[in-house]
Amino acid sequence: MNPILPTQNEVKEMFSQAGRALISRPRIIVSPQIQSVAKMKQDADATKKLLDLIGLTIDRLFGGDMVRVARWLGYSDTVLRWVQASPRLDSQNVLVRSDLYDDHGLLKILELNLGSSVGGLVEASLHAVVLKLPSVSGFVRKCEAEWLDVLKEWAWITARSYLSHHSDPLLAFVESEFSMPGMQSTLNRMAAKFHEITGIRVMVCTPRELERRNDGLYASKGKVDVIYRLFDIEDLQRAPSEFEHILDALENRLVDMPMGISSRIAGSKVMFALLSDPAYQVGFSEEDMEWIRLHIPKTRLLTIGNKDYALCKREQLLIKPADGYGGAGIICGWKTSEADWRVQIDSYLYSSSCEARAVVQERVNPSSGPVVIANEEGMVYEEQASFLWGCYLFGNRHIGHILRTKKTSDDSVINYTNGAAMGPVFYNKGGEGTDAREITAHFMP
Repeated sequence: MNPILPTQNEVKEMFSQAGRALISRPRIIVSPQIQSVAKMKQDADATKKLLDLIGLTIDRLFGGDMVRVARWLGYSDTVLRWVQASPRLDSQNVLVRSDLYDDHGLLKILELNLGSSVGGLVEASLHAVVLKLPSVSGFVRKCEAEWLDVLKEWAWITARSYLSHHSDPLLAFVESEFSMPGMQSTLNRMAAKFHEITGIRVMVCTPRELERRNDGLYASKGKVDVIYRLFDIEDLQRAPSEFEHILDALENRLVDMPMGISSRIAGSKVMFALLSDPAYQVGFSEEDMEWIRLHIPKTRLLTIGNKDYALCKREQLLIKPADGYGGAGIICGWKTSEADWRVQIDSYLYSSSCEARAVVQERVNPSSGPVVIANEEGMVYEEQASFLWGCYLFGNRHIGHILRTKKTSDDSVINYTNGAAMGPVFYNKGGEGTDAREITAHFMP
């Protein structure tokens, strides 16, 4: 497909009309990415399969107890208290985004992100924004393409799953003081969309704006019924006192916080090592082990026992922090000298008594193709790019896709941290006579 190439004037008008929706998003993919329903279903089924396998692994190795998982991973007592407030993974009611490469026609899942801090929801819902470009809207109409509004699906499922039993509930998006400056515009957008769709009261705040009273947590809009957690493990370890009153309210069952820290830990990169390393596969069926071999990149804990493997396979490996997110802390062996690679490995192995601080994962080659990128300065340009697809599930329902890309000449990983372009994904039926909402049996209306 030849990429759509809007004019600079069209792009400037798009950014102007979009307003807050495009704040701090300088690289947007504006050539429409149209997937088949069959491909969407394949991605959604694989994501659900992986989530089930992670749940099975937690059950087999840790008796289903996320406190045991967290303790084995070496988290501090502060984090363990948060896990104890929600000691089980509720895989039936969790937001999930899988990050997938198409490796010569074979689907490979690089990561599975779980919980309320899963990102990219706004970028995955920019269909209406890019459709402001006449060339794009014309092409989408010609292809009879449709789309899923990820934010809309997310809002309805959140409301139904966590707020339906409250009378006139108040939902608080809570982010740390440290991260709020960079997240404020995105969270305001999400909150506005949530209220527009559901009519439920919602606010964005930091822990400092919440007051612990005898019967719960209060904010400027009243008593908070549900906390939608955006703060992360790093925040809890950096400034535990900032969140103490929230934890106290949780422990006393005075406020709900679905998708708590347990879900975040279940998305640890370590889970990929436990799945793909034969040393931990006892209890898996032959079918499951074959599926893992095909779809999960070979991943190993970065331990002293695996040090020689990590050193000799440098050009085929990445180091990933166990609890990293957004691509932070990833080190590509093929872009690192032997000496620096050894230093990085030793820094993980000998700076902590915990052997599960990082993993090494085999390099996977993504598919590539032409895309058109636009930014708010009005620049429009075509580039040959590598593709990283993101598939969202919420409560086992597929709610949409996102695409992230980087120039093929830049052979680093594709993520938000290193400047990947992002954009929404459309779908068409491809003559299959089915709708994307039929990917799962219980799609939200």
